[in-house]
Amino acid sequence: MSVELVMPKAGLTMIEGTIATWKVEDGAAVKKGDVVMEFENEKTTMECEATADGFIKILAQVGEVVKVGDPVAIIAESKDEASVAKAEASLATQAASVSVDATEVVMPKAGLTMIEGVVGEWKVAEGENVKKGQAIFEFENEKTTMECEATADGILHQVVKTGDTVKVGNTVAYVAATKEAYEALVKGATPESQAMCANECEVCHKSVALSMVEDAPKGGNAVATDGHVRATGLARNIAKSAGINLALVGGTGPNGRIIAKDVYAYLEAAKAAPVAAPEVKAVQASGEVVKTLLSGRRKSIAKNMRKCFETMAPLTVFAEVDVTDLMAMRQKYVEKADALGCKISLNDMLMLATVKMLKKHPMLNSTFDGETISSYPYVNLGMAVGLAEGLVVPVLKNADQYSLLEMSKGLRDLALRAKDDTLVGGEQSGATFTVTNVGMFHIDFGTPVISPPQVGILGFGTAKKKLVEYKGEFCPRTMMHMMLTFDHRVFDGREAGEVLGDMKDLLENPELIFV
Repeated sequence: MSVELVMPKAGLTMIEGTIATWKVEDGAAVKKGDVVMEFENEKTTMECEATADGFIKILAQVGEVVKVGDPVAIIAESKDEASVAKAEASLATQAASVSVDATEVVMPKAGLTMIEGVVGEWKVAEGENVKKGQAIFEFENEKTTMECEATADGILHQVVKTGDTVKVGNTVAYVAATKEAYEALVKGATPESQAMCANECEVCHKSVALSMVEDAPKGGNAVATDGHVRATGLARNIAKSAGINLALVGGTGPNGRIIAKDVYAYLEAAKAAPVAAPEVKAVQASGEVVKTLLSGRRKSIAKNMRKCFETMAPLTVFAEVDVTDLMAMRQKYVEKADALGCKISLNDMLMLATVKMLKKHPMLNSTFDGETISSYPYVNLGMAVGLAEGLVVPVLKNADQYSLLEMSKGLRDLALRAKDDTLVGGEQSGATFTVTNVGMFHIDFGTPVISPPQVGILGFGTAKKKLVEYKGEFCPRTMMHMMLTFDHRVFDGREAGEVLGDMKDLLENPELIFV
């Protein structure tokens, strides 16, 4: 008897994970509780343990993205059973595309230049009945917001969620004709022909178990007059994996449709046919192109960065501040580090000043969902930490309740555990505002990117001595740039100027931070 090992759900928001490393080799003996694999989600890297004793057959390779609950390996009682189980798992995956009486709803092409749209508000909830012609969701292109209507009566099954970007023609939802069809869709089935799927699964089984493929048939023409190649989902997957152009394959299915058997036959024929090596001119090699798959964390960063510019109106304003007195105060704390039990950093003082500023400007300590601004009576302060693997933002909860000493210890603990990759899920979510100190990387100033649904982020550059006018004379002072990026939908430049003005007062008169 074999047992499936599936991608775990490590967090309420996790929908997929990326295989990071396999700790065991394919076919190795494992014990229940052994760590067999590491995987990444959008926030961290975790371990997955074997759920039974036996021999492991790996289904998903390093770098593959696997949905939560989908199999990544099979643990069988014997090596032979593991091989058979792997083939059966492949068949089971393909067989999920059974006959489902449902109509596909795709992203419409609303304009000649539209190539993708962003799903807005769903007008109909998941599992509710809809009528043909009823508006079921809103979508946005680069110019406007429109509605998409149901093309049939039935029960709605949403495939994507609000905020997702979908290419024109790709699936957004299905309208199931019956309750049974809806339940099948929820379980992962797709509207494919049951007879065709059964036929393909049988052929696939023969290919895996017996390694027998018929000679390539002549077949019919699977290319429609509009250039579209008629092929089943399984045939497309096999062709994609093998790098085959389906337009070159003859189809033997109904109406010349290409099925899995046709692709296998084409592969066998291609192996048998001798191919003359083309004459090529010698070229000077200049090195190999290195391709790297994005990690789960990097994908999450990319998604959030893009979301900021797609859904917000971000604007960055700058101000230069004299931190000479702040640095002098910090030096006094450093000299008393032994008595205090920790070494106060400049970043600690900047964070404390930011918290005080946020209490005066609650509109900045807010989130915005597109319609409602939610201002919070507490400050959950996000602190950007740059790692080799990517950016993480641990969150100091209720930061407005901390003293300077408590904040220093709390921030240091979060930063160290971020570097060790030992933060728990709740410590990387729920921020109401974020601070990024790029000065430690010798950067003078930049344009920080907001993490939606927050409405602002404050950045600090390098503190360096400059010759400036001070009290009527030119003298060296320690200067620093501040950068505030804010969502222009929520407030305007006047308020942003007031925020930087108040921060300037606090940092140039550091005793005010503690008042």
